[in-house]
Amino acid sequence: DATSPAQAMDNLARAMRDRDKDLYETLLDQDFWFTETDCLGDLVLANGFEEELEIMGGSRDDSQPGIFDIFREFEYDFELIRRTQELGPEFPEAFKGDPDGHPDEDWEVFRGRVEMLLLDENGDGFRVDQIMTYKLRLDAEGVWKVIRWIDDPLSGDCGGAAGKRPAKLFNWMAVKQHAAR
Repeated sequence: DATSPAQAMDNLARAMRDRDKDLYETLLDQDFWFTETDCLGDLVLANGFEEELEIMGGSRDDSQPGIFDIFREFEYDFELIRRTQELGPEFPEAFKGDPDGHPDEDWEVFRGRVEMLLLDENGDGFRVDQIMTYKLRLDAEGVWKVIRWIDDPLSGDCGGAAGKRPAKLFNWMAVKQHAAR
């Protein structure tokens, strides 16, 4: 169990590298929310707990494979840029049900560069190099869980970002959308 935020991040890296569906599920809070915006700040992808588990681990009835099934090689590296804390009173609910409001609890925030290499049995796949932010909360059982996973858009001007992207470099959202097909 992740009894510290750092242990939760270590467990996330292990779950990704080992393609461990069971461990991955234990790391996510029931109120988990994944988001990615474009370079203008517009939301382009968002999914919650159950959808995340299906994207990563496949459908619960095994009828649809997930990312952990599709790719036989999964490299994952997180390089911390900044670790901060979101103090609850500074994050009131902006509206009823605000997923980012947490006035009664503090969250730990890890922001860093994530590099992934995902290859299938044919050696085809994706390379991801992107800034990501993970927000963790302490649950009632004293275990740290990922409650937010925020992908920053690839850097660059919105008008030219796609043309300047190195060949075979994808953002995490593109990989998730590919796997969901």
